[in-house]
Amino acid sequence: MAWAESLLKLSSPYSHSDIESAQRALVKIVHPDAGGSHAAFIEVTKAARILLEGNETPKRFLDATFHGAKSDHPSFSIDVLPVDAYEYIFVAANVLGQVADEDPPYSLQVLMNDPVHCWCLVSIVPEAGGSIVSIAVHNADDSQHRNFNLEHIRDSWVNTINEVQLP
Repeated sequence: MAWAESLLKLSSPYSHSDIESAQRALVKIVHPDAGGSHAAFIEVTKAARILLEGNETPKRFLDATFHGAKSDHPSFSIDVLPVDAYEYIFVAANVLGQVADEDPPYSLQVLMNDPVHCWCLVSIVPEAGGSIVSIAVHNADDSQHRNFNLEHIRDSWVNTINEVQLP
């Protein structure tokens, strides 16, 4: 944990928001598209994950049934097996928001901040040597009547996954 705090330049006490802010600031520098390296990007992501999991602030969990959610099934495909697709999606999830729950390599629950504040259940299933990804979206607040543009959310996932590709 000290390694992660040092890498992200954090000292106790810090919040989930502090961790995420530090991660975003470093990602802008170490991301391969910004002249950094893939290894440095992964280290920053790992450090943030360690601190987020160790932070005592309780996580909000969404019921996995996503009752009343909008669903885009299948949403898109990735030409790698689910275990590798999961890694791409996990990194993208940390760029788009915060992972609240995971079941590697088949699903992630993500509290998205960008482009819309909402819960996303991302499901991955194997398909002919690749992976099919489906997304279910639900309100992040108690509002029951919110319309989501699923295509816009899906495109955000696809664009982010393409930007943070692993070797």
